[in-house]
Amino acid sequence: MKTRILIIIVLMADVAFASPLQLEVRNVRNNTEIKAYRNDTKTLADAVTEHLHARGLDKDVASEKAFNSLKDDPASTDLMAKNILNHFGEMKRKDLIDYISNNALYNRSIDLSKYDHLIALIQKINGFKSDKETLEKVEKISFENKNIRSLHVES
Repeated sequence: MKTRILIIIVLMADVAFASPLQLEVRNVRNNTEIKAYRNDTKTLADAVTEHLHARGLDKDVASEKAFNSLKDDPASTDLMAKNILNHFGEMKRKDLIDYISNNALYNRSIDLSKYDHLIALIQKINGFKSDKETLEKVEKISFENKNIRSLHVES
């Protein structure tokens, strides 16, 4: 009898805590937060476009160069950039935008998940110390960014 009551209580708690209404409320709250975040911040490609436009390129040409240099979709590119900035605290978003803008200006594509691209980026921005710890950190970033890309491709 006690087991039956326990099972019934657990099932009722499951239904109460996982009800579709509560899930819908959570989804609405999350979507509102995402929309607010998108309104407050620009994507990396948009920031590169503005930087190139400020340097004298036509807005359409700057936009085309920015999107061609960053081959991935804007959401995964932003996540990869944030991952890089989180691991290298001394690096600023502005430095990253400058680096990508310079490469976009010369029609060079940037892949934020490739190890060699990350080494070049960090070397150019930070002067890069090629010690074992830094190289392992770059390898970890590369691996994480490849996972980010694969998650966004599948979605």
